[in-house]
Amino acid sequence: MSIETVGNILTETKEVTNMAYNPMIKEWELYFEKANGYDNRVAVVKAFAKFWEDSAADKLKIPGKCMLGGRVFGRKGFNDGDEIFTSDVELIERIEHGNHNGIPYDLMCAITVSGSKYYFYSDGHNAYMFLMLGDLFHTGKLSQDRYYYLKREFHSSKLI
Repeated sequence: MSIETVGNILTETKEVTNMAYNPMIKEWELYFEKANGYDNRVAVVKAFAKFWEDSAADKLKIPGKCMLGGRVFGRKGFNDGDEIFTSDVELIERIEHGNHNGIPYDLMCAITVSGSKYYFYSDGHNAYMFLMLGDLFHTGKLSQDRYYYLKREFHSSKLI
């Protein structure tokens, strides 16, 4: 899937201060196409959650198909704050560890099948990604409701 713009609909929460880490995606989420199925979503989210929790792990090869979406900053051809979807993510790398006011975070880089790099902070996810990870950590499974982890504006899309 190619990059699509949805519009500037959310508010900015972090400032991008290091231009070496552009484009930066904020309020990010992993998105999945319905055609790839729920089993694909479960496999990818389980692998991502394990990587996300293991601060010693440096890389994650994505074991399925997913896209990274959110608000982009510093991407040529897009206005800062435009909502995008990347092409399928192939690899996620942990770039640096940090701590801001007692809250740990990691700077990560998603590398797509086309070779594009997108940076995001581990704690900069949206509420739906928080819900997805929380469900997995607390119940060990994800909801089968198609729209449970999607914003209302994506309910008529081909995403699950």
